Amino acid sequence: MFHKGIKIVVDNRWGIVLLLLLLLMVNSQGEDDNIQVLEFQKDGVASWWTVAEYKVNLDRRRRMKSVTLCGRFKLYFLHSRSTFFQLFDRPQSIDAQLKGELWLDRVRPVLAQRWNFHPLEVKLRTYRWYHICFTYNHTDHKYHTYIDGELVYEMTYDVGRSIYGDYARLGQSEELMESFSGALSQVNVWDYPLQQDTVQEMASCRADLQGNYVSWEVGWWLSNITEYHVPLSHFCNNTRDTVYFWFPDRPRQFAFYICEALGTHLPLPKTMDEVYFWFNLSAKTWPDEPVICRDNFWTSLIDIEEEGKWVTHYDKALAPHIGWKDGEPNGIFYENCAKIEPIGVADIDCVTNIRCSICEFKQLQIFSFLGTCELELRNINFIAYQEEIGGLLFKGYGEYHIRKEGDEWLWVNVVKNKTLARLDPNAPMGMPMGRRLWHLEAKLKVCNQMGGSRVLALTPCEDGSYTCNDATCIPLENRCDLKYDCQDHSDEEDCDLITKPANYKLDLPPRPNSIAESTSLPVALHITIETASIETTKMTMQLTYELKMLWYDNRLTFLNLKTNDSLNKVTHSSMVTLWTPIVGFINTGTHEHTVVDMETSLHLQQLRYSKMRDGGAPGEVILYPGEDNQLVLSRKYNTIFVCDFDLTLYPFDSQHCDMHLRMLAASRNYLAFNQNATNAVYVGSTLLLEYRLGQPTLLYDNKGEFSEAKVRIPLQRRAGYAILNIYTPSLILLIICYVSLFFRPHIFEVRVMTTLTALLVMATLFTQVSASLPKTSYFKMVDLWLLFCIVMSFLIIIFHTIIDNTLGDKISGAAEDSSVTKVKPFASAPSTPTPILRSYKMINTTTAGYINIARYSICILFIIFNLIYWSYIFG
Repeated sequence: MFHKGIKIVVDNRWGIVLLLLLLLMVNSQGEDDNIQVLEFQKDGVASWWTVAEYKVNLDRRRRMKSVTLCGRFKLYFLHSRSTFFQLFDRPQSIDAQLKGELWLDRVRPVLAQRWNFHPLEVKLRTYRWYHICFTYNHTDHKYHTYIDGELVYEMTYDVGRSIYGDYARLGQSEELMESFSGALSQVNVWDYPLQQDTVQEMASCRADLQGNYVSWEVGWWLSNITEYHVPLSHFCNNTRDTVYFWFPDRPRQFAFYICEALGTHLPLPKTMDEVYFWFNLSAKTWPDEPVICRDNFWTSLIDIEEEGKWVTHYDKALAPHIGWKDGEPNGIFYENCAKIEPIGVADIDCVTNIRCSICEFKQLQIFSFLGTCELELRNINFIAYQEEIGGLLFKGYGEYHIRKEGDEWLWVNVVKNKTLARLDPNAPMGMPMGRRLWHLEAKLKVCNQMGGSRVLALTPCEDGSYTCNDATCIPLENRCDLKYDCQDHSDEEDCDLITKPANYKLDLPPRPNSIAESTSLPVALHITIETASIETTKMTMQLTYELKMLWYDNRLTFLNLKTNDSLNKVTHSSMVTLWTPIVGFINTGTHEHTVVDMETSLHLQQLRYSKMRDGGAPGEVILYPGEDNQLVLSRKYNTIFVCDFDLTLYPFDSQHCDMHLRMLAASRNYLAFNQNATNAVYVGSTLLLEYRLGQPTLLYDNKGEFSEAKVRIPLQRRAGYAILNIYTPSLILLIICYVSLFFRPHIFEVRVMTTLTALLVMATLFTQVSASLPKTSYFKMVDLWLLFCIVMSFLIIIFHTIIDNTLGDKISGAAEDSSVTKVKPFASAPSTPTPILRSYKMINTTTAGYINIARYSICILFIIFNLIYWSYIFG
């Protein structure tokens, strides 16, 4: 009995202990589950009656210069935008004192009726908890936006007003389609800016701070709202878990397609630890499935192209480390794919095997549904979910879902319970990812199309990427770059760069955008002269040059322009359907002009980056307005221009020759040369046979009916040829003539013959020079020089004649008559000859005077002429 009583006492004590522990657990659970969560519009139907109102009437006399608004949210549906918090001042009917607004790719704090967007680099996802904080500091006018404790945007803006109000609510705004659909919790407002470390404490679930202006714990009056409580740690538990999608046994083509189309890859186990991880994961995921799906599934490895060289099928990258099973690979060229087995990777036949597939995601994948002409991202973006093995569900941010019902894929409006389109039953792989044919419902209007078939694209590709037909992604720059980047070669299809409106007129020039009607469209010229040849005798200039014409056409829209302009080339068939300027070459013999033929090329020049997308295109099509981006028409020409040379100073002259251009496509009231953007440059050799070429200059004339421009090319004659072949010989001949004045006066024949010969040579030289130059009615400087030399030679001959006439019949110093012949013996000694005096002292004074006059006068005339001649040339 005693022992029994003791036993009862012991049992009671244990019962009390257990009861206390149970109470502690209950209290602990109750304390942990003390965070209130409010759910708004779970069905996605916008309603005015879904609202939470703050239980306290705020003091509107309390003014906030700085502010912090924080809260947790989880989106279910996005209407035009989601307003999760709003502060009113009802006496003054100010409904935007403080608001927090959400979009897919941006957020916006509204402070004292000041609206400023804060873009997000990473789009928000539905059905995922986020912590958001807006802070504003009035001392430095700094805005900060934090998502999950990380600073995502910062800006400076002076609000310039105080923030106040007497009424706060959750989930509603002024417009019904701005209401909130999702879950809210821990929405608080402070009248000072929180520091980032404090925000991080709250975001990481380590603190639950309450606002000193609006506090979540004070409570809310609820209308048509579901309420539940969770522990604080709930918000930070499963926001970044890895996600796996599983698919039953299918052939290799499906396995290689499915993960790529979902935006990831098949597994690639590099070590045995990774092999064990995948096997254990599959065994846990497929406990009741056949062995074929529990421990045999595809990898991304192939060695199809080169035996023994194992690469990944999606990018052909070499895989040097593979967790092979002992003895594998052993199938040589019969087995070119690989599977994961419980004890390693083994090679298998690609054609005959069917295996299961697994796709790994670090977070839920966002898809875009392109070609629907929807303008809002909430109606374009979807998130992929897998609610059962082998199944897929694409939930939109708005009202749309893409789901499979039976054997048919449907695009549906889940709010209105309406089917919009059905996937073509013959779609590749039977899956909606990629560029697919959909059949629209008869009453549905998509992109102005009523019913019928339409190509749409469901793609996991992010901005800046292009979706191949099989839903794989390549950089957008790689599309239409003259080489295949997609495995299905779809990136080089539909590469048209220009779209025209239906009322486009080929014969009408474009008009400037947002400019007065009287303003002409500016057309710029870029002229690159490569070679030049000048013919002075014909007064012509032959040029080989590239002519580029640049203009804007606001009637056109360009597609997917690249920064490398050479890849933006318009096809000839498209080019000939566009309006292009016509420029005439006026100073040519045949009145030539620019042409558009097979040698002409048209490029589009991206001047401004664009984010405009074509909502009706079943793919990533970026639109570039023609008013912001140029057309560049280029062609090489070889043209002979007629010059108007002034040869007065030849051969020491400087000339210019013009390319005279006239806009022929329309009068100057419509078209004019763009003086600020037109330029001309000479890139060839500056030294020609006769000239040194300078860089061209531009002259404009808009006085006539048509706009005109002249490209003036300066020409500096190279005088070396003339100096060596004209001036130097003529000067030498003139010197010879002058030297003849120093010959002995009595040898008249020698002096005259020397001068006459020089005169004849100079006359011949003059004839040759005149024949090599254009026949002009005016004298050229070279003509004056040669005529001067001829005249001087003529004067010297005259002087010789005068001098000879003053000598008489006897030579001074000769005593014997020259007519007497004396005979002397041969052997006799020679007599001493009577010397003939060579000194002019024996000449009479008149002859000596004429000789001096000739010498000095010729010298003085030569000096005076040269002073005047060269001063005129170089003066």
